[in-house]
Amino acid sequence: MIKSLSLRARLTAWYLLVLLAVLCFFAAVVVWQQERIGMRRIDRELDDVTATLANVLKDELSETPNPAAAAVEAHRTMAVPGHPLAILGADGTVLAAGWNGLRLSATPRGQGGSGPWTERTAAGAWRVRARPESFAGQTFVLLAAAPLADVLRERAEAEEAMWIGIPIVLLLAAGGGLWLAAVGLRPITMMAERAANLAPGGTEDLGPSERRDELGQLARAFNDLVARLRSALQTQRRFMADASHELRTPVSVIQTTADVMLARERRDECEYREALASVGTQARRLGRLVDDMLVLARADAGGYPLLRVSLYLNELAAECRRTVDVLARERGVAVHSSAARDTPFCGDEELLRRMLLNVMQNAVEHTRRGGAVCVEVSPNDHQVAIRVRDQGPGIPQHDWQRIFDRFVQLDAARRGAGAGLGLPIARWIAEAHGGSLDVEESGAGGSTFRIQLPR
Repeated sequence: MIKSLSLRARLTAWYLLVLLAVLCFFAAVVVWQQERIGMRRIDRELDDVTATLANVLKDELSETPNPAAAAVEAHRTMAVPGHPLAILGADGTVLAAGWNGLRLSATPRGQGGSGPWTERTAAGAWRVRARPESFAGQTFVLLAAAPLADVLRERAEAEEAMWIGIPIVLLLAAGGGLWLAAVGLRPITMMAERAANLAPGGTEDLGPSERRDELGQLARAFNDLVARLRSALQTQRRFMADASHELRTPVSVIQTTADVMLARERRDECEYREALASVGTQARRLGRLVDDMLVLARADAGGYPLLRVSLYLNELAAECRRTVDVLARERGVAVHSSAARDTPFCGDEELLRRMLLNVMQNAVEHTRRGGAVCVEVSPNDHQVAIRVRDQGPGIPQHDWQRIFDRFVQLDAARRGAGAGLGLPIARWIAEAHGGSLDVEESGAGGSTFRIQLPR
């Protein structure tokens, strides 16, 4: 059946089959991992409950020599509504219990410990933990259980989300696949038709030399197409690798901080504050990085429309200068702005503000303490030039274009402060408005970035 379809339809069908397999595997992993995390959470809770029950029972036994009376008193102290809790003897005799609907298939005994297990009853599924403990030569089995209703509900919700999301993704992918197949096959189809006309018996009446020239042009065009495809794939792989590296750092810090803080049952308030401050810092960095990557992704896809409004560039530059003043004061840097006159402009105010802030913040961060950053707005009849001068160490001339590549940071000491996306986004915003962003000059005394926008 697939062989009877057109090449475009066959490419799309294979693309959808591969995508469906990947999505199904991903959905299965997500559902399995979510249930596993829920089970681990409940197991930790049961471990805490049985450990606390052991301490309470030990205290009761020190006051009451009768094991049954001590067990009853300990159970009364620890009873939790909705959660089965029991204290058994070494032979499985129930000394004190509140089952809350739980019916065990087998009674645990005190010969040896075992890990948590799942018990399915008519009242629902339960996670059960039996922990043998010995006090003053007497062995007890401390049993605690928790219902799995929340875990099963979360799993059902995840499965429902997958059943809804996967068909939607496939429909979108089908439309995109048909369009990509059409765009990608058009040059190849044209070249194939041209080659067919040039082949012996073709419809074109050309001499041998002319035929060789035409075939050479087709070969060069095909090679150019393959080279462009290879370059695009290499750029995409490099972007994904760099993005994964940058995303891994804040996620790793957040996870490590949380694990360290949860490793001990109790900590001081100052320790929690420090940990939350670190998590907040990394979360903000992660948010900025994801936001920048989304902007660049939408820009590459051509899906970021400009919302043009009338504004004054000199006022916008002054507003951005006041915004970066806070960062500048922390670094001991002065920021000055000047404009010859009011500079009306029609553009996307939010994007232009982002462009100016990115360039100004970059200048402030590279300016040595005690230095200054100057922002100058210079309009003429045809265009507006915005120059941002810093007093940093300068940029080698062979890196003037490289600094506008994504995830590139020349200063190794600052690689933890950003992701190297500020200048690429600023250049895209300038180009989206029909302008440009370049390094005008750079030396030991500092660098000058020039933004040119057409009026």
